[in-house]
Order: sequence, then structure tokens, then C-alpha cells
Amino acid sequence: MKDIISLIFGNAVFEKDFRFPTGTPNYIRYGYSVKKLVFGEKQCLLVRPKESDWNLATVKKQIKTIGQITGQSIIVDLDRLTASQRTNLIESGVAFISGTGQVFIPFWGSYFEEKIINAQQPAETMSANAQLVFLFLFYNRKEIAGITQTQIAHALNMPKATCTRAVKLLSGLELITTVDEGTAKRVFLNEQESNILQKAMPFMISPVHKLFYVSNFPENIKYKLSGIRAIAEQSMLQALPSDGAFAIDRDDAKKIDKSALLDKQYFCDFGGQIIEVWKYNPFLLSVTEYVDDISLLLDLTGESDERVQYQLDRIRVKYNLEGNE
Repeated sequence: MKDIISLIFGNAVFEKDFRFPTGTPNYIRYGYSVKKLVFGEKQCLLVRPKESDWNLATVKKQIKTIGQITGQSIIVDLDRLTASQRTNLIESGVAFISGTGQVFIPFWGSYFEEKIINAQQPAETMSANAQLVFLFLFYNRKEIAGITQTQIAHALNMPKATCTRAVKLLSGLELITTVDEGTAKRVFLNEQESNILQKAMPFMISPVHKLFYVSNFPENIKYKLSGIRAIAEQSMLQALPSDGAFAIDRDDAKKIDKSALLDKQYFCDFGGQIIEVWKYNPFLLSVTEYVDDISLLLDLTGESDERVQYQLDRIRVKYNLEGNE
């Protein structure tokens, strides 16, 4: 953070070692690293939480305690801040420096820099690729916290430029935070939100791109069970032979012989199978024979059958979304 301070205030600011005074509580002594910053005749302490899973309310309370113990003005050094966290700190009068170049030091000065591309109005809905990235981060949040953007693109077989656009969209919706580390960009799911999935749901879309109707499912196509068929096989719900569906990727949809396709009226009259061509590859989010829970919920949200909605409520309860089991 010294580079950021020097960039803004010049080389007149320099660091000195500092030790917490005797009697400082251990949760502060061992929970924060500390440096003294000297700016001409002025000085303050730059403190940084050692744990990555810090809580904003706790940090604010402990920063106040550090100021009382040391008699110094305090700047808190944080790698990443959401817009709402930054606003909260400013309104509380807490000085901070973030890894993204945001500086608020009311007793010295303030500096905020927003790249134009990040200042755009948030999208009303996610793109399919942004939804895929978000669900990948959500389902794997305990294993891949701080994964790089390049690693995401590789895991999802996604072009880097496409992944970059998806990450920017999710960042604009304040669902993720990014931190630059040299040439790499690390991505963090904003789990400090009380329920990040609940916040994301209004922006999420149905994964289904289009429906195909066939007499028999093609043998050369791999699929995940989706729609009412997936709900039925995991519950006591009875599904008709014509109930959908088989979820496939767009690339696999190109393998289907067009002569095997039925029109919807023929399907309604004589039955067959429903193929859902998905906007993203359903195999990337599920290791079971079924599509992932949230995509299934989005697929069937508009279904009017009360029995289906009852089963969907089980998914909602599982992920602390609206609904009662």
C-alpha cells in the first residue's frame, strides 16, 4: 500500500516500524499488522487485518479500539472493498486504503479512481456466461476463494475475453470483487453479503436457449436430466413420458439430425422427447446425472403445476431462498 500512498501524496510519506504497547489485547496484537506512516509533521498508523475473512463491523470496532490504545489516527489497509463497504466506511469516518487504489484519509486527503468501464450502469440481467461464472464460483466457493480469472476461463473452457466481460458484469452487480496481483486478477465472491445467492437471483436468467422435440433421444448426444423429468426422478412426483427434459450444450445440438426433429403440434398430439438446448454447458456445473439445482430452479420457475413448485421449494429452502418446504 506504500506505493499507492506515495503515488498520491509523493515521497514525503515514509514508513516506520511500530509495536503495539504493552497491555494491547491479543486479538489486536496478533490479528493486525501495523506500520507507522509519517507525513511531514503528521503521523498515523496503517493497520491491516491478518485474516482474509474479516467482517466490516468487527474491523470498524477494533480500529476504534486501536486508536484509543495508541492515541494515533488509524488508516485501515484492505485488499478489496465493495462499493457498499466503501460507502459505509466513508459515512463512518473510517480512513482506509484498498488494493484497488481507493484512498480515504480525511485527516490528510482523499483519492478515488473509477475506471470508466466499471462506472457503467449495472446490467438488468446476467449474460449466460456471467451466470455460468457466478454459479461456478458459488458452488465451489469453499474450495476456490481467490481463484484467478485465467483459472476460471480454463475451468469453464471459456475464451479469456468472454470471461473478462463476465467478471466485469458480475463486479458491476457487486456480486464479486477483483484484486489485481501483478498480471493476474483474483476473483472473490462477495460472501459478506448476508445471502449472495438471494442478491443474484433477480439478475439470473433461464438457462434454456431453445427446445427441440424428437421421437427418440439421439444416441450420440450426451445429456443431463432437466425440467420436470429431473424433479420427478428425485422425488415422488409422477412425470409423463413426454415431460422434459434432456439438457444439452449448444455444440452438441449441432449433431442432431434435423430430419429427426418434430414440430410442437406433432409432439403435443403424439408425444416424444423434449431436448433443452442450454445457453451454457450443463456439464460444467453438475457431477450428477441431473442439472445443477439453481439452473433447474430457473428453468422451472414459471411452471404452474403446484406439485412442481412444491419440489422447487425444497431447492429454495436448501439455498435459503424464498419458499417453504
